[in-house]
Amino acid sequence: MSDYKISVIVSTYNSGNYLIEFLDSIKAQSIGFENIEVIFVDDNSTDSETLELLKELDASHVNVKSIFQDINSGFPGTGRNIGLNLANADYVIFADHDDTYVCNAFEVMYDKIAENDMLISNFNQVYTDKTIPFKSIYKNAGEIEVLDIHEDENLLRIPAAIWTRLFRKNFLIENDISFLEGMLAEDVYVATYSCLKANGIIYLNDFYSYNYKIRDSKEDKSTIHVRNRKYIEAILNGYYEIDKMLVMINQTSYGELIFRSHLTSWLYTIVLSKINDSDKKELFIKAYDIFNKYYSKDPYFKNRYDKLVNCILNKQFDEAVLESNRLEKVQGNMNDRHIFSRLKNKLSR
Repeated sequence: MSDYKISVIVSTYNSGNYLIEFLDSIKAQSIGFENIEVIFVDDNSTDSETLELLKELDASHVNVKSIFQDINSGFPGTGRNIGLNLANADYVIFADHDDTYVCNAFEVMYDKIAENDMLISNFNQVYTDKTIPFKSIYKNAGEIEVLDIHEDENLLRIPAAIWTRLFRKNFLIENDISFLEGMLAEDVYVATYSCLKANGIIYLNDFYSYNYKIRDSKEDKSTIHVRNRKYIEAILNGYYEIDKMLVMINQTSYGELIFRSHLTSWLYTIVLSKINDSDKKELFIKAYDIFNKYYSKDPYFKNRYDKLVNCILNKQFDEAVLESNRLEKVQGNMNDRHIFSRLKNKLSR
């Protein structure tokens, strides 16, 4: 039996001082820092500050390991898989290097998971000027507990948010559930696969365990806000791997539900990007099969993306590019109005 109750696995890359704040939140856990194993897996950082800090953390804490990859994989999936294989605790959670946990996160999650294969908690969205608790589709509901996904399919609609999910390690190993490597949507893949295979899922909708920092400035961007061809295509590649997984386990009937928010959000990412028209067209062509198979309208976006989706589904890819460019201008105007409104509100206080 392990000396640790929970192993926390963190894929790092040029993380710098974010690691100190993250680890401080782990040290402050009410479950006791001595009951937690922290495994940092560095993706061949080029920042000497990150490398030296990881070495120092490894040397100064018996329950902290720092693993250094020789080759940069470019995405977090590889590091998370390495960490999973090294984890000693019966339960594992996968954190991002630049966020933090609330002080009783692990105590509550560990006490609640019981015989379930997976526990999911909620999270706070932390902006530079405010913090907003995320409101899920369950609104003000408290705990949702099911034996399997068939009892409440809406659990597939909550954010993948892998850092809010505590897993029984053997459940992941026995079902060969691991992160996609060399692409994104690796968290959606594991979150989805786990929901479809788990014997026992508990969702603590009213417990906010995690502080998710949303960084979207020119100098400091979270991966989710990197909008170049490489990352947009990496997300799409991940979606196709999720499709393969659904086919493999004969669960494609859940596809529309799983992809409802993701496909339109992917289009939104393209609209906000500055990639050229040729890249956009190639991405729309590549996306046709997944849209044709699983697209369903996401009410969050109302009807704004209907024309763009119809262009893709009708293989009118040049028209899709034109429509995405039109939407970019509309979105830019909406963002400008939003910024002006926030400034006006601040000045009137």
